[in-house]
Amino acid sequence: MKALVLCAGKGTRLQPLTYSMPKHILPLANVPIVFHIIKKLVNLGITEIGLIVGYMQEQIRETVGDGSQLGAKITYIVQDKPKGLAHAVKMGQDFVGNDSFMVFLGDNIFEDDLTNLVRRYNEEKPSCIINLKAVDDPQRFGVAILDGDRIIKVVEKPKEPLSNLALAGVYIFDKDLFQAIDELEPSWRNEYEITDAIQGLIDKDLIVKGEILHGKWLDTGKSMDIIDANMYLCSKLNGWHIAGESDLDEDSILDGTFYIGRGSKMRNCTIKGPVIIGDNCEIENATLLPNTCIGNGSEIRNVNIENSIIMENTIIRNIKGKIVESIIGKNVELSSIDLKNDCALLLGSDDKILGTM
Repeated sequence: MKALVLCAGKGTRLQPLTYSMPKHILPLANVPIVFHIIKKLVNLGITEIGLIVGYMQEQIRETVGDGSQLGAKITYIVQDKPKGLAHAVKMGQDFVGNDSFMVFLGDNIFEDDLTNLVRRYNEEKPSCIINLKAVDDPQRFGVAILDGDRIIKVVEKPKEPLSNLALAGVYIFDKDLFQAIDELEPSWRNEYEITDAIQGLIDKDLIVKGEILHGKWLDTGKSMDIIDANMYLCSKLNGWHIAGESDLDEDSILDGTFYIGRGSKMRNCTIKGPVIIGDNCEIENATLLPNTCIGNGSEIRNVNIENSIIMENTIIRNIKGKIVESIIGKNVELSSIDLKNDCALLLGSDDKILGTM
């Protein structure tokens, strides 16, 4: 089985972060989102992976490379225009050939290992099997209506849902899907919808099944989704890990689980994990509270941070108040500012906010 990971979207709901980088390489627990997906696929035994790229694809290529560091073999496939998920999958037809294949949305994180989905597909040989998840707000999603474990209808963002089972970002198809895509008309959004292609399979009396997820499903389309996914992955940390060549003074207080990268220096700090600190960081007179992640090469001084993602080579110093539930991009400088109280920030790469406090 091969896999297609869809990484071509612009991530407009995550602006300004995505003005300067594609959302698929935003860090969760200091690891790019797409790395979490590739690792899950490799753990399933799926190593031949096609990345569907478009927006800022050079950064994805530079970050992922050939995939060998993750145990995968990556092929890059370009979707030159954003014409919908079904169109993106169609771009991968030559790559998958006549093989069955998994489609994985490139911004989704799952607690389930997905082995049951693959096992059922291999045993039951449907035309398609889809991850489904019960949700409180099905009108925001494509939803499936089941008869037993067989899907008899799918509807995209229904105003009056007949089901609370959302299509949860992972599908396994056989080659019949490509003919269904070829027969599609554009939707009202002028896109080729994957739900319409799936309905096309159903209308031909081909077998489409659902596999209900029981663990967490995190769709990281918005900033708070990123924060929530980061919190979830941080919660999976165990114990202490202090890499070689790091330098911690005796005045720093360390509590809970944490990871401190190679060459990082800490002076007079308080860490209450889970906290992740990258390589070659300098941290002084700082309080880092749970679910804080600091990217490589960052400088953090005289600041209090909680439940936030700070990307690489960023400088934050002399801040009054607490930075909370924030995402701060690469190469940002934030200095000498009175936030008054707790403050959530969303800053794109290379931003500078310099006060005179």
